[in-house]
Amino acid sequence: MRQLDYPEKHCLDSAYGWLELGNPVEAKAEADKIHWLNCANPEVFVVRWRIYAWLGKWEEAHNLARMFTKAAPDRPSGWLCLSYSLFKLKRPLEAFLHLLHQAKAFPQVSAIPYFLGCCCLEMGDRKGAEDWLAKAKELGIKNEIGPGLFDYSNLESKRKYVPSIPPSLAPSSQRWQNWLG
Repeated sequence: MRQLDYPEKHCLDSAYGWLELGNPVEAKAEADKIHWLNCANPEVFVVRWRIYAWLGKWEEAHNLARMFTKAAPDRPSGWLCLSYSLFKLKRPLEAFLHLLHQAKAFPQVSAIPYFLGCCCLEMGDRKGAEDWLAKAKELGIKNEIGPGLFDYSNLESKRKYVPSIPPSLAPSSQRWQNWLG
């Protein structure tokens, strides 16, 4: 993987800045200035995925995450983005299965059991959701990561819940809001 040099590093920083300011269109314009050879760079991937997510372009986000997991299978961020993209495409079982395989590969990444719990909730598996969310809590995930997810796991009803993405992938100004909904 190539390291980013000037001006590409500057373009990446600008793309992140535009996202922080709430302007994904300008962020995309900056990200598009980064040479295609750097598509496997984790920082470039995350900013591009965040742009697609912000714009609600879930098919593009899914395709990007799928390519990244092939180029960098040792990075949990790619698997989390792939799973979240599938979730937003209303494919929770597929999201669950992709991420389930990564739970053993990345046992200390608390967002993985968190998302597995979200998928279980979406599929109506309360027991599975409670188990995965307990695992996420053991690993130190905070209740604030998603508005009320841990409360939803205790409900008798089958309320639909859309999880928030991991804080490292969300724009800081909207980190705790369900801005992808």
